[in-house]
Amino acid sequence: MSLYGLLPPLLFSLVFLVPTWWLYRNQRKGLALIPAFTALLLSVSTLSIYRQETEHIQARYDLSLLLSELNRGDLYSTGDLREVEETLFLFSTGSQALYRGLDYAPEKRDSILSTLKRLADWSVRYRNLPQWGTGSDWDREVFFLAHAGAVLGHYQLASNDETYAPYFQRIGRYLAGRLIRGHYKHLISRPDESLLRPADNAAAIYALSLYDAYYGETYAVKARQQWTDYIDKELHFAESRLPCAAFTETNRCSIEPSAAATGLYICYRAAAAPAEVKDDIPYREWLHYFKRFSGNPFSLSVRPNMRDGEVARLCNAGLAPLECGQFEDAIGLWAAAEYGGGYTYFRLFAGAVFHRWFGEPADLSDMRPARRVRMLTEVALRTVGEGI
Repeated sequence: MSLYGLLPPLLFSLVFLVPTWWLYRNQRKGLALIPAFTALLLSVSTLSIYRQETEHIQARYDLSLLLSELNRGDLYSTGDLREVEETLFLFSTGSQALYRGLDYAPEKRDSILSTLKRLADWSVRYRNLPQWGTGSDWDREVFFLAHAGAVLGHYQLASNDETYAPYFQRIGRYLAGRLIRGHYKHLISRPDESLLRPADNAAAIYALSLYDAYYGETYAVKARQQWTDYIDKELHFAESRLPCAAFTETNRCSIEPSAAATGLYICYRAAAAPAEVKDDIPYREWLHYFKRFSGNPFSLSVRPNMRDGEVARLCNAGLAPLECGQFEDAIGLWAAAEYGGGYTYFRLFAGAVFHRWFGEPADLSDMRPARRVRMLTEVALRTVGEGI
């Protein structure tokens, strides 16, 4: 977090010195203590939140929670009714959070590597992900390719262990060939639909960037540029410079932008090419349409869609497999971290810190795996942003 992000809350704190001075001058010293104490409390809170971020205190807390929960055996079983895609998305974002955690929590390296290996092992099992079968049409499986590839890439980059290299190479080479050669520069997300989802394809390019980082290739650079050009020319929503949450092959917008779906799109864009995010238009557009301010500089809500006061059309379908209304703040935190959004990051980060300080921690021990997966997904998304 940049120091610029601290200026609004610090200035807000100093405003209370004005009534303090006025009351003191008018011989009302007792009452002057109230705004003075408020100014002190807000200033101390602001600096404490800043310390939580710069020393990765909150990130370490969430990282420890992930390490504990991702090693519970029932997450790796298939005996409950949860969607396997939800588990794969959790393992993908969780592995990214753990991978980034190596930078600020090197003392947890052994635990991180063993957990990453467990996630990778789950991700190559046919009984968990039947897309590994020979009859699968990977042109219609970009969600699987993106997130299974990310899990494998994070483990291989962190450990240099090539136990799962054949699987990682298979995904990397396939994505490189299809994304570069494909006419639409997108692949279909799932075999039971015909929708091109920018968020899933951005995640695929991120997975391809991990492949490039390990094997010294440049596939992701070329694929990302062609893909970005295609979106700029063909796939923007009519009311903005944002892509729809889903398109068809005829370039018809099927699902309008939503905060979380669009947020994931810009997050994965940035994660795939960190050096190119400074002037990235989609993030500025996301701030314009989805960020909602309040009178309190310590809080920030993110509305679910770009049409204020309206429910996003087919929002659940646009965000699949996640649910609408649950992940906007965590995704917004990640996006602000990637793009250096100091004040936006501070406000979203402050909410998480205050919740930890004053809220009741969720009791994950008694939750069914399906419910726990959703809770941990939000923690993982937030931890990714906190670790940048």
